Amino acid sequence: MTRRSFGACLASLLIFLLAALGGCVAATVSPTTQATQPPPVIIDPVTGDAYPTPQLELTTREQRQISFFAGDAVLAGELDLPRTNNAAPLAVIIHHAGPVGRDAYGYLAELLTEAGFAVFRFDKRGVGASGGEYGCCEAEDALAAYRAAVAEVGIDRDRVFIVAQSIGTEYLATHFAEFAAVQPPAGVALLSSLLGPEQITAIAAPVQIIVADSEPNLEAIATQAVQAHRTRWPYGASSYIAAHAEHTLFDIKDGPIDWSDPAWVTRYHRGAMQSLIDWLQSAYDIGKGAAP
Repeated sequence: MTRRSFGACLASLLIFLLAALGGCVAATVSPTTQATQPPPVIIDPVTGDAYPTPQLELTTREQRQISFFAGDAVLAGELDLPRTNNAAPLAVIIHHAGPVGRDAYGYLAELLTEAGFAVFRFDKRGVGASGGEYGCCEAEDALAAYRAAVAEVGIDRDRVFIVAQSIGTEYLATHFAEFAAVQPPAGVALLSSLLGPEQITAIAAPVQIIVADSEPNLEAIATQAVQAHRTRWPYGASSYIAAHAEHTLFDIKDGPIDWSDPAWVTRYHRGAMQSLIDWLQSAYDIGKGAAP
């Protein structure tokens, strides 16, 4: 073998060994974990608002999809059950105004399931997976959602709470007797309440009012409403005023909320939501103590 031939063979052998070694190295350093993907975001075509899908896997044992009739429409809802083997206290959410679906309250489902509460949310008529045409029958649809929620297994029917927000507080007050006929609530939380002292007396249940300090009629919907309810009923009423908050109880001390930015869900008012959780847990504990 000539020196030239020997050198060529040696070079070929070296290239082969390097290629084989590179293949082995590449095979041994492949990633063992995948990057966490951000949750999907739904953009409302009408308002442009962003509704991030809630991340409930760590706080729930089941996310149950529920269809129910509301008049001539079939609506879609979701019952999120917390990680407990016992029947869970239930919070049924009645929406604020607008064509919103269940994921508008995904952040609240995350907070309440972590606190041990089952949560029922639904898509408004004509929104998300719900049939029908948006803009009709919202109070009746909220009542139908309540009826469907309390009929589900896995919840404690004696510990059902209603969490209504903004226009939802008016729907609840106007139709409270019908809600109570389905299941008397163990308590009612009025977020962004619109109820003055005359309207709030329609709610024959323990009440917690949570409103922003920016409300123009703050005295009427907080102090006066609490006093009127206490005068009318023996159940108890209290209020929490969220400082530096806009109407729907998001924190604006660092500027206004951009509802098209999915990060809005991180700006819920910490004090307001902690007040809600503390009140629900206290009402639940009181109810447990009174149970036979």
